[in-house]
Amino acid sequence: MKQLTPLIICAILLVSCSNNSFNADFEKNTQLAQDYFNQFEMKNEDAVFEYLHPDIEWHMPVYGMDMGGIDEVKTAIKGYHAEYDNLKFTADYWLPGVNTETGIPDGSTRVYGTWTSTHKRTGKKTNLTSYHSFEFEDGRIIRGGDWFDLGGMMSSLEPMALPKGSLIGLHKLNVSLNKGKTMEEFEEYFTQVLIPAYNQAYLGAKAHLIKSSKGADLNSLGMLWIFESEDFLAQLWNADGSSTELNTAIGQSLLEVNEGLAAIGSWTSNFSDWTVQ
Repeated sequence: MKQLTPLIICAILLVSCSNNSFNADFEKNTQLAQDYFNQFEMKNEDAVFEYLHPDIEWHMPVYGMDMGGIDEVKTAIKGYHAEYDNLKFTADYWLPGVNTETGIPDGSTRVYGTWTSTHKRTGKKTNLTSYHSFEFEDGRIIRGGDWFDLGGMMSSLEPMALPKGSLIGLHKLNVSLNKGKTMEEFEEYFTQVLIPAYNQAYLGAKAHLIKSSKGADLNSLGMLWIFESEDFLAQLWNADGSSTELNTAIGQSLLEVNEGLAAIGSWTSNFSDWTVQ
């Protein structure tokens, strides 16, 4: 055992030296990342771009988007600067990153925090929790990414536009309540039970219960359908107006839900379909 002691001591020293090296890299890279955020907040784009390695690979916080390169990252930065003022990142804590294969600290850095800003067009304030990771090469960011709910933030700022070709179905409901039932019960069942069931059954479509707040139809109920395209309806209705096998099968799956509504009241509707131009 005594003969192993020098080996053990050497191993401990090697691990200690290695950890010290990783800690030094982590502290240095964390400072670089903090400086990068500071320049971003001040919209010093030329300075921000200096932190980006030409071969950067960056996770973009956009659904379905591949890893971004230098051009995509620069475009995103310019977009944030064009759309938002008063950019400010508040870190909750910085953590050392690890090698994804070994799990050993590698000097990279990551951070959890919150971005706040003011949206220029609407004047609305944003408060966006986020996670960012950074790996460096030659003092520049070579890999990492942003993780936050960009789509959710955008939806909260401005109504999302319907893409061209979408189909909107507007149904004005004519409701007949059963004895002892109220319109409040009808609306509650419609929104809490029927609409979620319909949205789950009709994949590729979205249904909403709507209520008129002004005009000739004040306080009238309606049903709003949003379809990806007119082609979607061809899966549900034949050219002669009859139901397709798919639509019939969906109707059967919704039978219990529809019967639950029928216990409260019945409805018919007048409708028109509109295609987004």
